[in-house]
Amino acid sequence: MRPGGYSVGEHRDSRCAIDAGQSECRDVGPRIAIREVSMEAYFNLVGGSSASVSDVYDVKDPATLGIVARAPISTLADLDDAVSAGNAASRGMWAYDLSIRRSLLAQCASRIEACSDELANVLSQEQGKPVAAAKAEIGLAVRLLAHYAQKDERKETLRRRPTEYVDVVRAPIGTVGLIVPWNYPIAILMMKLAPALWAGNTVVIKPAPSTPLTTLKLCARLAEILPAGVINTVTGEGDIGQALVEHAGIRKVSFTGSTPTGIRVMSSAAPMLKRLTLELGGNDAAIVCHDANVTAIAPRIFANAFTNAGQLCCAIKRLYVHRSVFDQMAERLTDIARHWRVGPGLHPETQMGPLNNRAQRDHVRALLDDAVAHGGTIHVGGESLAGYDGYFLKPAIVSGVSDESRIVKEEQFGPALPVLPFDSVDEAIDRANASEFGLGGSIWSSNVIAAADAASRLEAVNLYVNQHAVPPDPELPFGGMKASGFGYELGDWGCDDFSIRKVLNVNTGVA
Repeated sequence: MRPGGYSVGEHRDSRCAIDAGQSECRDVGPRIAIREVSMEAYFNLVGGSSASVSDVYDVKDPATLGIVARAPISTLADLDDAVSAGNAASRGMWAYDLSIRRSLLAQCASRIEACSDELANVLSQEQGKPVAAAKAEIGLAVRLLAHYAQKDERKETLRRRPTEYVDVVRAPIGTVGLIVPWNYPIAILMMKLAPALWAGNTVVIKPAPSTPLTTLKLCARLAEILPAGVINTVTGEGDIGQALVEHAGIRKVSFTGSTPTGIRVMSSAAPMLKRLTLELGGNDAAIVCHDANVTAIAPRIFANAFTNAGQLCCAIKRLYVHRSVFDQMAERLTDIARHWRVGPGLHPETQMGPLNNRAQRDHVRALLDDAVAHGGTIHVGGESLAGYDGYFLKPAIVSGVSDESRIVKEEQFGPALPVLPFDSVDEAIDRANASEFGLGGSIWSSNVIAAADAASRLEAVNLYVNQHAVPPDPELPFGGMKASGFGYELGDWGCDDFSIRKVLNVNTGVA
C-alpha cells in the first residue's frame, strides 16, 4: 500500500486545525516559481562525524517533481559502523548521568530553534506540506526536546517495611534503532529520539527514503552538542531498514509505519527477542451524535481529516453521522472542501500540499474509483491540480458507500473522507469497532458526559470527545492496539518503553 520498506508511517502538527470556512479560493492559482533548496551535500552521521558517501539518490519535491537534493545510500558496512559507534557511546557517562543528558538536551532544543526556518524550508520541499505546517513541526520538535531537558526521573517504591525496601531503578536499553516515516519525519523522530536520549540510550536513525534531508540536517546540528556516537544515521531503501532491525547490536527498535511492514519488523526482531515499539496504521472513526452543533464542529472535523493531506495515522478516516444531521454535515464538509486552497508547500496561501509520493496518490485515487464503481458519490474533490506535475489530489468528500467498501475498510492515508449515516450510538460504536485497527476514535456531542462514556467503549487507545488527534503532548502517552501496534511513545509510559526497569530488593535488617 505504501512504499519504502521499513520506512512508512503517520502524525500531525499543532497549527493546521484552522477554521476551514474562512478560505475563499480552491487553488493557489497559476504555476508559481518555486525557490529550490541549493544542491548541497548531505551526509550520514556516524560517531560524531560525517560518513563517507559511496552512492546517492535524488530526493524530489512531490509538488513539482524537481530534485531538491541528493541523499546518501548507506551500505551494510555503514550500518555496522553506526551501530558500533552507538554501542561505544553507550558505555560512557552518557548512560549514567541524567543531569548531563538534561543539560545537553536543553542545548539541543536551543540549537534546533535557532535554525528552524532553514529546517522548515527543506522539510516543506521534500515532504510537500505547507511551510507553515513545516515550521510548526519543527517547533514541536523543539518543545519535545525542551520538555525532556526539564524532566526528572520518576521514583517508584514497591515496598517499604522496617527491615526491607523494594525500589524500581532504571537503566538505558543500549543502542536503539529508530525507523521514521515520511509524513511527519521530524515530529515522529522527536517523539522517539527525545525520550530515548533522556533515558540514556544511543540511537541509529533510519529516515524514510523520500524525506531524509531534514533529518540529516537536524542530526548534524545535534551532533555538534551531543557526545560522539550518541546519535547516528543511515539512509536508503527498505533493505537497510531491515538490516537495522536484524542487527545484533541493536537492542530495541521503535518503528512507525504501515501494519504489513510492522509485521515484518516484528518477525525480523523475533529471533533475538528484541524489544519493540510499533506504531502502525490507523482507520480512526469519528461519531457525530444527533445533538452535535454541526456548524461549529464541521471545520474542526475537516481539519482533523485533511491535515497534512490526510497523511496522518490518527486522522479521522471514517465519519459516522447521525441520520438527523447527516445531510447538513455532508453539505458543510463539501463546502469547506470546495474552498480549500491546494498547492505547493512553499506558496504562502497553501492550506494543503500534495501527497508525498506517487504510490500513495494512486492508492487514494483507486479507493475513490472503487467507491464510485460501487454506487458511491464524490460530492467534491479527488482531481489532480491543473498546471502541476506533482502528486496532488483535491480533498474529497464521499457518501453512499457501505461499511464493506474499500474506502471504509482500508486506511486511505490521504485526502478522502467517507461519510456514513447511523441511527443509534450503539450501532455507530459497533460499526466503528468492526475494524482491524485500534489507534484512535472520537465522539462529538453537546452531552460531554454521555460522549465520554461512549468514547470509552471504542476499541482504540487514543480516545477523544469533541476533538480528535490532538498534537503530541510529551506528558501524555500515545500508542495503539489491535493492528495499530503496541507500546507507547511520550508520557511516563513512553519513557518506560525506552528503559529497563529493575527491581532492587534491599534487606536493611541484616545491617
